[in-house]
This record gives sequence, C-alpha cells and structure tokens, in this order.
Amino acid sequence: MKKHESRRQRHRKKRRYLKWTLKTVWWALALLFILSACGAGIGVGIVSAMVKDEPVRSKADFQRDLDSLFQNSYAYFQNTDKNNNPVRIGAFRNDGEYRKLIRSVNDVSPYLVDAFIATEDRDFYTHHGIVPRSILRAAYQQLVHADVTTGGSTITQQLVKNVILKNREQDLERKSKEIVLAVRLDAMFSKNQILVYYMNSVFFGKGTNRQNLYGVQAAAKGLFNVDAKELNLPQAAYIAGMVQRPNDYNPFRGEKNLQHGIKRMQLVLRNMLETGKITPQQYHEALKFNIKASLAKPDPSANGYSSYPFIMYALETETAEILMQHDGLNIEELSKQGKYRSTLEQYVKQVQTRGYHVYSTIDQKMYDAVNKAATKNLTFHNRTYKGIKGHEQLGAVIIDNRSGAILAFVPGTSSYNQNAKNHALDASRQSGSTIKPLLVYGPAIEEKVISPDTLVLDEKIPRADGSGYYENSGKTYHGPVTVKEALKWSYNIPAIKVFNRLGHDTGFSYLRKLGIPPDPIDGEAAAIGGQTRGYTVAKMTAAFATFANQGNYNSPYLISKVTDANGHVIWEHKQAPTRIFSPQTSYQITDMLRDVVKSGTGVFIGSRIHGYDLAGKTGTSTDDRDLWFIGYTPQVTIGAWSGYDYGFSMSHNDHFTKRAWVNIFNAAAKSSPSYFDKGARFENPGHLFDGVKCLECDKIKKYQDKKKKEQKNNRDQHNNQPPDLPPALPPSVPPPPNNGDNPPPTEPSEPPTKPWYPPPPDEGKKKPHHDPFPF
Repeated sequence: MKKHESRRQRHRKKRRYLKWTLKTVWWALALLFILSACGAGIGVGIVSAMVKDEPVRSKADFQRDLDSLFQNSYAYFQNTDKNNNPVRIGAFRNDGEYRKLIRSVNDVSPYLVDAFIATEDRDFYTHHGIVPRSILRAAYQQLVHADVTTGGSTITQQLVKNVILKNREQDLERKSKEIVLAVRLDAMFSKNQILVYYMNSVFFGKGTNRQNLYGVQAAAKGLFNVDAKELNLPQAAYIAGMVQRPNDYNPFRGEKNLQHGIKRMQLVLRNMLETGKITPQQYHEALKFNIKASLAKPDPSANGYSSYPFIMYALETETAEILMQHDGLNIEELSKQGKYRSTLEQYVKQVQTRGYHVYSTIDQKMYDAVNKAATKNLTFHNRTYKGIKGHEQLGAVIIDNRSGAILAFVPGTSSYNQNAKNHALDASRQSGSTIKPLLVYGPAIEEKVISPDTLVLDEKIPRADGSGYYENSGKTYHGPVTVKEALKWSYNIPAIKVFNRLGHDTGFSYLRKLGIPPDPIDGEAAAIGGQTRGYTVAKMTAAFATFANQGNYNSPYLISKVTDANGHVIWEHKQAPTRIFSPQTSYQITDMLRDVVKSGTGVFIGSRIHGYDLAGKTGTSTDDRDLWFIGYTPQVTIGAWSGYDYGFSMSHNDHFTKRAWVNIFNAAAKSSPSYFDKGARFENPGHLFDGVKCLECDKIKKYQDKKKKEQKNNRDQHNNQPPDLPPALPPSVPPPPNNGDNPPPTEPSEPPTKPWYPPPPDEGKKKPHHDPFPF
C-alpha cells in the first residue's frame, strides 16, 4: 500500500512540475512577444531566433495571401472547343453559386457570426490577435487529457494557419510563427475584415455534390442549398460547429457523422445561449429543428467533381505533388518521415484556392466513350465473406506510347463516393503473368541470356525454399519448348528457369527502371507473378508501353502544364524517355506477344480485334482473384484489370477482363481514331539476337534421348503384339490448356500466380501444398 501511495505521490509531483514548467514557458513566451511588440531589443532577438525562417511580412504581403481566397483553380481536358480554347473539366474548389465568397459580415446571417464568436473566439473583438490564457488553458487540457477541450487558437490565429503559413506541423516553431503573425495581422486589418477572410477560408468538407466546400457561402449552398445570408439559427450553428472536424461532422458521410454533427450543433447553441447571443426560447426551438430534412439534395450539374470526380481528385493529387517538388520538397523523404500526407493536404488546399490552371492529358471524347462502353454486356457480381461485402471491379488505362500521357482511364464499376477507390491509378494489384515479359523475357533477351527460339525444358521443379514444387496449369509439362512457345502459352516452369539463369538482381533492376520496383523480399516466385506487393494498372500499362516505344520508357503522367492565375507557366511536363531495352529486344518481345493474341492465351482478343498490329499478355492470380490483359498497338497501350478490392475470387474466368478490354479498345478507336491507325506497324530494326540454342542443353539432350528410347520401346511392343490384338495406341500428348470459350479458335486458360493477399492462419495445415502460382 505504501509503495502504491509513494508512486501516486511521485506521479502528482511530476504532474505539478510539468504544469509549472508549461506555465512558466508560456508566460515567458508571452512576455517575449509583448516585448517584441513594444520594440524591446532583447525580446526581438529571442523571438527572431524562434521564427528565423519566417519573413517579416508587410500589409501587402498579407493582402496577397488573403486575396488568394477569392481565386479559383480550374482543370482542363486536352481537347479544345470551336474557338480553340481548352475544354474545362471544372473548378477545383467551388463553381457557380458555390464559387461566391462573402465580402462583408452583412453578407451572412447574423446567427452565423454569433455562432463563430461564441464557439471559436469569445474575445475576438477585444484581444490583439492572441489570448494567452486560452492557449495556456488548451495546453493544460491536453496535458491532463481533459474530456472536453476548448482550443487555444483565436479566429485570427486560425486565419493565419489556414491561409498564411505553409508548414502545418504541430511544433513550437510553427506555433510561434502563428502567434507572431496573428499579432501583426490584427494590427494591420480591422476585426470585421479578419472575420470575413476567416469565414471565406474555413474548409467544411464535401457537399451534397461531393464538391469541396471552402467558405461559408459554399457551405450554406453545399449543405443546405441556401444563401449564407438566409441560414436559420440551427443551420448556422451546424456550420459553425464543423470547423474543427469537418469530415467527422459531415452529414453526407452517413448517419453516424450526422448525429455527431447534431451533437456539435447543440454545443454551439449552448455556447450562444451562455454568451447571450440567443434567448432560451430560441435555443429550445433550434433544438427541435429537423436538420436532416433541411439538407441539400444532389445536383448532378454542380461542378467538375460531379461529372468527373475521379479525374478531379487525381489531378488534385498530382498537381499538389508537382507544387511540392517545385518548392524543393522531396516526396520520398516526406514519406519516410511520415509527413507526406499532412504536406499533401496542405498543397491540395493551395491547388484549390490559388487560381491555378491545370491542363490534363485526358481526351474527353475517349474518356466518355470508354467509361460508357467498358462494362457493356458484362455482369458484375457481389460477394460477402466474413461480413465483408465486395463488388467486382474493373480498372483500365490508355497510354500514349510516345509520351506516357494518360489519355483515358476507367476507375471502377461503382459510382463515386467519398470512400471510392480509383482502380486505374491508385489500387495496387498482383500482376500475375503480365510480369513475365518485363521481369524475365525482356531482360533475358537484352542481356543475351536467351533468344526467342531458345529451348527450355518444361518440367516439374522444386521451389528454392523447399516448400514444394512449381507446376504448370493442370499439372501438365511439355518437355523442351522454345521461349516463344513458353510465353505464348504462359508456362510457369520456363519463366522460373530463365529468371534464375538471368539472375534475380538483374531482373529486378529492370523493374526498378520501369517504375515498378520489387519488394526487398521478393524472390524467384516473382517471375510468375508471386510478388509481395502489386502494381497499379497505370504503372503496369506504362511499363508495357516501353516495348511499343522501341525500348524507351516514359513515366505515366496526367498533367501537361500548370499555370498561375495570370497565365504564367510554373510547371510544364518535359518528356525524358529512358532507354531500357534495345529496339531489337523490344521488337522480339513484341513479336512473341503477337503470337499470344494470334493463337495463345490471348486469342480471345486477337479473334475480335481486326486490322491492327496488336501484341499483348494475359495474367491471372490464384483462384482468379486478379484477371489482367495488357495489349498494345504501335500508338497506344491499354491495360485492364478486374477483381475484388478484398481479394475474393472472381465469379468469371479470365475472358471477363478480355471482354472489357475489347469493349474499351473499340470505343476508344471509334471516339479518337487519330490514336488508332490500322496502317501503323511495328518495324523490324534488324540485327536481332538469336545466339542461344538452349538452356540446360545436356539435360534437354538426356530428355530427348529418353523420349526416343520410349518411342523405340513402344514400336518394339507394337511389333511383338499377336496379330489378333489391336495395335497399341501411341502415348497421349496433353494439348495446351483450353477453356473452350467461343471456339474456334480455342482459348487456353491462364495459369494462376501466387497471391499477395494474406492467407487464413490455418491455410496449408489441412491439406498438401498445391501450386498457388498463376499465369
């Protein structure tokens, strides 16, 4: 007992010490800031050391940043209208009536002003930008983990944080800058000016049409479909209550969020009652108001986020990363430091509010056409497993081979919602056998380890880790086969053997150069799609486009140019192709992949696309969890994937994605024929390498000798049979795998690849190991 009491006393003593330290530090800081404001030299020196990187801003500097609130940023297609002006996709922030910002406190409901003052800053009209006791109180509440926290930032400080400061990290240096700037801002602008700028700067989440709501006018329209001046008391209280946690209180994110927002609204109303802004009667009447019934209804014509939400959000992110790099930030380093997400959010806000013009690579006609046609005559199923519901999805990308520009994409089969995933650009999936040309055969030909006619013995072989054997689909083996034949039918064993002969490090080095780096723990199974991590459709498609571009790799991109509000170019895409494969290797791989669509695992495609010089590769993961086809002409590469978000098995065979691919190809060719020239051909550059006859030549010779001996024995057996017996049948030779879909021509099924999804804890304990690696 005494031991526990002693521990509690030490804990109380430590807490008193922390409180005393915190209080002392705060008042010391406050004194320094006061001295700074009064011009005391020592105060200026110490404070200057804390905010050494922050420039001394004039009123004009503040005005420039604050005026950015009245600018909107826009996104454009690559297409132009009849006047040769780029076709606008939409506004990044608000558009139409959502675009309007208030110019005076008289432009909003008095209830809204009172709600902000009562909840966010009760001393707003009397302080000088900061309230030391409020900051100390907030720090104390955080220290003792109080159930209810009141916040320490004044409205002026919040405005500085929202608009002026770029660094959003919650540290002492940033807080010091915030306080200094708030004091200066308060001295240069009137209270009502600051309040107007503040109400225009606050983010309120997404409205009923999924548009970003910046400013109270946008919030009033996006949440309740009324002008900010027409907000009633409970609506004003609801909006004011959203400031600190706009997503958690967003009524369009579900019933739970709505109820959280209503509780917050009730707190705001109570604050207004306590400060004398409303009467008890008004308070009780407001509590009875049906907020849910007053919410705005969707308007499909509202802005770009309604018509092209996946494009707009993709452009937001890519533009933000461009601006980050423009400011000298290293995205990879930010990720390692855990600061990428917070920094990205800060720059996304700049994209939305600084008047930028973002010119995309998207072809509107092609985008509209392929998204309309992609799912034609396809049935997408739903599945539920252990309470998790899944819907079959489709992701596809079309890339210009010459530049890497993304011309169009299919983001999924579901309509956009706030939790929607872009299956074309963002979702990483296991690649299946589509990886074989990129990791195995392309590098091996480039390194002169093999040539297309090199013989490889297709046989059952053990795994390097001793866990079992690699097998082909159907557990059939074909003896000596050429590399070309092995790729045509997507046999697993030859790919493993070639990869091991090439060297894993060498093969993986090519993936890194192609923008699809391997995981550090990947091994030989990666050769047949057994990777630890997957890749996005966009990145896989760009990697395949390298073969179509004579071995030159272009990183996929979505933005061609970014200008500021005055039209000055601040960033423009510079094409910088990287030589990965020689033209000879690229042509040889392309020629091999031609056979895939002519008579191999991709014949379903070849029998339906006529007149084009077409090459491509299928890919399937274990249990049909991921179904791929990536194909290309001399001008464009189209990659398509289908599957579930949660790794369920598809209800279809691998023709499902191929049908979608055919739909996409035909729609794109019809809508944008300039990218689909039937006369374009892959040109043979000459001097093709063909110097490797076989791998494991001795082993192949022994295999052939054994087969000859077996054939001789069969002949001898036949010759020695009594004359009244029927002749012995020749040994059967297993045909290539065949799903029998729409013959002729017959289409082989794609063998599966090792999944990257985590298996159940008891998987593999109840039955012998079976080859999980698909084609």
